[in-house]
Amino acid sequence: MAPRYWFFLFLASMTLGFTLDRVQHPASDSLVRFAVESKSLDPNVMREMVGRLKQQGLDVAGVNRNDGTIEVITTTGGIQALKTQGINGSLRESHSASFLRLDSRYLNSQKVEDELKSLQQRFPDLTRLEKIGTSLEGRAIWALLLSTTPHANDKNALSKPAIIFDGMHHAREIMTPEVVLDVAQTILPEARSKNSPLANILSRWNIWIVPMLNVDGNNVVWTKNSYWRKNAHADENSKVFGVDLNRNYPFMWSGCNGSSGSKNSDTYRGDQAASEPESTALIGLARRVLPTASLSYHSFSEFVLYPFGCGELRSSENLLHATLGKEMADMLPSDSNDGSTYVAETPWKLLYSADGESMSFMHSEFGATAFTFEINQEFQPDYGMREQTLVKHRKAWQHFLSRIDRNLLSIRVTQTQNENFLESATIEFDTIQHQHGEKPFRTNSAGQFFKVLDPGKYLVRARLPDGRFAEATVEMNGEPKYIELNL
Repeated sequence: MAPRYWFFLFLASMTLGFTLDRVQHPASDSLVRFAVESKSLDPNVMREMVGRLKQQGLDVAGVNRNDGTIEVITTTGGIQALKTQGINGSLRESHSASFLRLDSRYLNSQKVEDELKSLQQRFPDLTRLEKIGTSLEGRAIWALLLSTTPHANDKNALSKPAIIFDGMHHAREIMTPEVVLDVAQTILPEARSKNSPLANILSRWNIWIVPMLNVDGNNVVWTKNSYWRKNAHADENSKVFGVDLNRNYPFMWSGCNGSSGSKNSDTYRGDQAASEPESTALIGLARRVLPTASLSYHSFSEFVLYPFGCGELRSSENLLHATLGKEMADMLPSDSNDGSTYVAETPWKLLYSADGESMSFMHSEFGATAFTFEINQEFQPDYGMREQTLVKHRKAWQHFLSRIDRNLLSIRVTQTQNENFLESATIEFDTIQHQHGEKPFRTNSAGQFFKVLDPGKYLVRARLPDGRFAEATVEMNGEPKYIELNL
């Protein structure tokens, strides 16, 4: 990219300063979608430009790798300032047009609640519906457990690993609850068939779905501003500024310039980690069920993202994530129908650094094999896109469930003496290093731990706080394995 172009971008940012604050207000009627031309299809050039636009405070909605554009949400004045400084692009849609076209068939919080309750009533032996939190405006945040051991006091549930699917951290991403709810709508009817692969998965896993985390933000989208991203956190005068829920998680919170400390920013991280009831609802669920895997759905850009969000950081399990990510990306055709597919990588490699996001939290806190999907090529595609979106993502998440089931190591820690140390045992692997603040792996209250692993040989060690340990060698070969370690 020519230095002169970036000089124009800098000048434009100075001109845009007065308009950027206005972009965030939920009552604004002057917001527009503007596709900035990157002048290159080179992903490195596009990533650099995205970063610069983010640094200037612009709300970067997503990228289109097929036409080399970067979509920003701005104002009509912002577009003029960009064009005046030589930054070209095209107007895609105004706020008023988008708001009027928002298809009422898409899910809102009440529809999500109604469908979850309906599924629980239809499949009482395979589900448990939980209210995992309450939003600032008093709306329930729901999670549905799919399991052959769904009852809260069933100790057999502790002998199975858990996976969490979640949608709508960001309010304007209205396709994401559709995908997450489809997980339950697909698996539960299949569970009645003994020969179904999904029925077999359900017998061995506890599957949690949280279709709509940002219930207040969703209400803003339907009633005030269809481009609203954050929750509905308000000041003492009831003026909504909102917090970006996917910058509010404890891991690397405010850690790498991947969020903002300004309430006017669309990536405002909150005044402290886990400050919001929505993020704490998901955190609380995860700390109870200790997820072995996590799939989080966002939009847009057609990416499959894996840890970590902060620039230059990679997990020591990067090979596993890269392999699974590419497998899923390759089976997700682009909405452009041009033969291209999704791309798999870390957020900082494809888009920009992001700190305090849920995927890295799930991986660092619990050792979960975790991914974030950036689906579609816009936040609110025509409802006619819904079915094809569900179909292709159904293929991807089913593949993921099958792969992690085959690559699962189940560990049971036992004790010769009658001591209550099982829940405090930690699990170590010789090949997995915690170098970025990740927490030790720990067993559940029944002394169980579950881990998705690459094929290969591993030295596994269970350790108690007093220093006692037991270890064993296990070889993973594409089939699930089980070992006991006696302390």
